[in-house]
Amino acid sequence: MAASLTDRTIALAGIFQTALLVHQLATTGSCDEEASRASINSLFMIDAENVPAVFSGTSGVRHGLRVLADFSGRNKSDDNMTILAYVFSLMHLTHKLLRQPELLEKLTQLISGVQRQKDYFESMQQDAGTSASLLARFADIYSDTISTLQPRIIVKGNPDYLQQEDIVNRIRSLLLAGARSAVLWEQLGGGRLQFLLRRKLFVATAEELLQGLPE
Repeated sequence: MAASLTDRTIALAGIFQTALLVHQLATTGSCDEEASRASINSLFMIDAENVPAVFSGTSGVRHGLRVLADFSGRNKSDDNMTILAYVFSLMHLTHKLLRQPELLEKLTQLISGVQRQKDYFESMQQDAGTSASLLARFADIYSDTISTLQPRIIVKGNPDYLQQEDIVNRIRSLLLAGARSAVLWEQLGGGRLQFLLRRKLFVATAEELLQGLPE
């Protein structure tokens, strides 16, 4: 895929979106369902024709674009700093993952296996993106792969929510989706240093993309 600025911004927004959703779940016990579905379904978009198609269109990362656009330097709230910490952690762990071919192959095979389960749910006219059993499977895959890398991501939030199995499974599924976006980001030439050095450019591109989306 051609590594245009727009493509890199969309991939970056994919990481920011999952970080946002994880933070929302950990602190409030809920998150935007449409955004969660777009992020989790991106795990199945292995052979997407282009970058927007990974998220079922640019609107699929609308929330990620919004939070990215908010990093213009004006907003340094605790929430934004927590989200940014998750983003950097996902970038760092994914960088490590891409340098461990055996673990990467294991992850690829495990996700491919879930595709059959997704096809079953779709045949039963159920939403694969929110199926409890699929989320539990993705959570297990995250624990068996990404979570074995150091330093592990520590999710901070309300203990009452972080002790609920369904919320924990969704958080881990979203972190797995975040790693998928981070893989895409790195494949397109992205990296933590590039984000830091070109932050204003990515923020401006995110703002332009948001303006082009329907209300």
